[in-house]
Amino acid sequence: MAPYPVIEEISTPLTAPEAFELLKDRPFSFFLDSGMDPETLGRYSFMGSDPFLILKSRGKEIALLYGDRQETVIGNPFDLLQQMLEKYSLDPSPSPIPLIGGAVGYLSYDLGHFIERLPATAIDDLKLPECYIAFYDAIIAFDHLEGRT
Repeated sequence: MAPYPVIEEISTPLTAPEAFELLKDRPFSFFLDSGMDPETLGRYSFMGSDPFLILKSRGKEIALLYGDRQETVIGNPFDLLQQMLEKYSLDPSPSPIPLIGGAVGYLSYDLGHFIERLPATAIDDLKLPECYIAFYDAIIAFDHLEGRT
């Protein structure tokens, strides 16, 4: 049985951008800002920081960072990401909030070599991770439609 999410409403006079000012310097902070109309696509904005797990990869070398501890695995990052998503999944919530915890990050175009055989013609001068996903167990959600946090 997966953990059940805990949802708590908080009262704050801060807007989402003002609240993020308090989090922006925390480790691995993120802000998914909804700049859209709350009546259509812009109902929620999300933010968080201090993930409990980070998964990053280049090629088949995958690093799992748990705070100060690091584990290195060799394999397909898509397979390991699927395992981590299953391991840390939550039971369904009756809440209408679409993101109550989970993974935030990026999958680069260069991961395509795990899906299909492609020619490697570009020069990799930046040496960035091809996958960088942070797992969060606490998220702040701003409901712009109902004015709730």
